[in-house]
Amino acid sequence: MLVKVIKLVAICHLLLWQSLVKADAEVAQQNDGTWRSLVEGEVVYRGVHFFDAVNTAANRMGPGIINIYNSGGSGPDTGGLHAIRPRSGQTLDFHGHSVNVEDGEVVVPVYCDRRNNITVQNLHVTGAPRYGIWFRGCSNVLFENITMDLTHHSSVGLGIRVDASSGPAKHLTVRGNIHIQGSKGHGFETYGVDGFTIGDVTVMNSSGSGVLLNNSRNGTVGNIIGVNNNTGGGYASFRVANNNGPNVNVRSVYSRNSGRGVFSVSGSHGTIINYVNIENSTSHGIFLEDARDTHILSGHVAHGRPNCQLVRTRDSSIDVDGCAKVGEPPDDSDNNTIVGRFRIVPVHSNKALDLNQCRSNNGTAIQQWDWLHNDCQIFSITPVDGEWHTLSSLHTPNMVMDVPAWSMENGTKILNWENLGGANQQFRFQKSGSGKWRIINRLSGLCLDISGRSTDNGASLIQWECTPYSSNQQFRLIKH
Repeated sequence: MLVKVIKLVAICHLLLWQSLVKADAEVAQQNDGTWRSLVEGEVVYRGVHFFDAVNTAANRMGPGIINIYNSGGSGPDTGGLHAIRPRSGQTLDFHGHSVNVEDGEVVVPVYCDRRNNITVQNLHVTGAPRYGIWFRGCSNVLFENITMDLTHHSSVGLGIRVDASSGPAKHLTVRGNIHIQGSKGHGFETYGVDGFTIGDVTVMNSSGSGVLLNNSRNGTVGNIIGVNNNTGGGYASFRVANNNGPNVNVRSVYSRNSGRGVFSVSGSHGTIINYVNIENSTSHGIFLEDARDTHILSGHVAHGRPNCQLVRTRDSSIDVDGCAKVGEPPDDSDNNTIVGRFRIVPVHSNKALDLNQCRSNNGTAIQQWDWLHNDCQIFSITPVDGEWHTLSSLHTPNMVMDVPAWSMENGTKILNWENLGGANQQFRFQKSGSGKWRIINRLSGLCLDISGRSTDNGASLIQWECTPYSSNQQFRLIKH
């Protein structure tokens, strides 16, 4: 009896697995060159037009996967926008096959307007589309493994564009191999997107920017590689514009032979770029214009015209070889010179030290949190006795960071407390690499530390034995 039960359970698991992986639809080219679409095994289209085959499948099914098993041409537009148009909840899996745009003023291989929960994956675009992919007013979107080898469209000719022109655009995810080459306009562009996780993106030989974020906020970008983008012009391998930000964090920008390497303009704010490697820009290596709260934490710039320039820019910092440092305490061993108002940024997380819930009572925890640009995240650093300093939130000017109960123990949480002048409320700064500082308590000799090396909001500030090169014990001081 037990054997029968085990066999029955195994069969049920197999059937469940088969139901989960079963494709909802497939589109394939037949031996005679025509296209056939199946939805749950039923033929819904036979004909000569590739886009019609995919769209018929999309329109005849609900949420699910459309597997596309051959490359195809777009055919010319017929006077309107000519595109593959997925519906909400659908996945287009091209399995590495190509869409070649043959002709037409407004041909877009994949287009979406005000539909959500859509995935496009394993797509290769060739030819001259108006946009390679264009999503408007769509949320919960995933692009994965998208490559484009484009020839210049007579008009716009962008690679990928996601915007909020017809409705909210939230929660964009881009991952896998993203490689765009030869666009007349920008390689990858967002406009008005709230919430994004963009992985590594390579853009080469575009006439516009490589990656351009417009009026977008609350997101991360991985490694941007830009080569020969808008050479001789004013666009950049990475550009933020039109009030972009806040809360944008970029892992790195690599740029060669582009108009600019990094360009922030028109009121953009709240961007951190952790590392840059920029050479041979035909204009600026780094240009911050009408920008604020923009920070480039490390890297190298060479052979720009000039390497760096800031115009009408405030509350920003650059710590890059090849540029004069901006917005950082003096780079010497005498930390008596550290005085003023600073955002204190843990190196490992790029968040900000924060007064929990902006409370004003004794015993409030100090934690890390996303930068919110408020007084609970800006600290006055005040010398009090030679190399020793107090650290006081602007929100509570009569209170300071405190090691409670005069503790000498690893793991003790740092609190906000009435300033009593004790050694447990005094700290010194020790240089820990370019633009990085350890903060050491006078009483215990222990370092300030983000508990567990956490990168989460709300992770506690504690004291711990100083450990060389531990980035959760290293902090950047951004002047305010």
